[in-house]
Amino acid sequence: MQRNKIGAQEVLLAVQNLLEGAAVVNNGGRLPPERELAQSLGVSRRQLRCALDSLEDQGVVFRHRGQGTFAAPPPLPDGGRHRFLASRISPDQILDVRLQIEPHIAQLAAKRITPEAAKQLETLMNNFCVAETTEALELADEIFHYRITELAGNPLYMEIYRLIRELRRRSDWRERRSEPNDPSLLKASAAQHKTIYEAISLGDGKAASAAVRDHLIFISNSITDKTEM
Repeated sequence: MQRNKIGAQEVLLAVQNLLEGAAVVNNGGRLPPERELAQSLGVSRRQLRCALDSLEDQGVVFRHRGQGTFAAPPPLPDGGRHRFLASRISPDQILDVRLQIEPHIAQLAAKRITPEAAKQLETLMNNFCVAETTEALELADEIFHYRITELAGNPLYMEIYRLIRELRRRSDWRERRSEPNDPSLLKASAAQHKTIYEAISLGDGKAASAAVRDHLIFISNSITDKTEM
């Protein structure tokens, strides 16, 4: 069979190309079901699963039972409730909640970090540093902080963070962020991500907490400055 001649690297490249395609982007980042995807790529489901396992380990895709495989963390259900809440909450209020929980999340992540997780987090940090478009920047930032929350190992923190993420998507958050349009702010934000990564990878919970707090205060100030312009 022709599909048996396709190597693991070719399958990986095929899936990565698909992730960058408009069909996935326009479908909320959701990939087609495994059976359909394997048929379209001309590979076995076993080959596809191996490729997805590898990409998941790299933080490139996210798989959730009952929801499928995504190029970004999957959305929470009950979008109507989130739209209603987003209409009543401001980016400043979102940041206030983030300041209360994300420094501690980073501290927990530092306590639980492994060499493999540190390597993955470094890749995600670098993805943010090399992002060239607003969309790529937002996605890289989202995945970086999402992975830190996963590393914290507390399901309740993850649910809270996923809600925060949905509210960021539905509020005027993006319109008030300055970094995508200001090279100096983008450079500073990239440096802050590197500081967060370094503290977590070294297992320094106190430094990780402080780095996240400083980063969120920086974002808050950039939003305030843009509003006052």
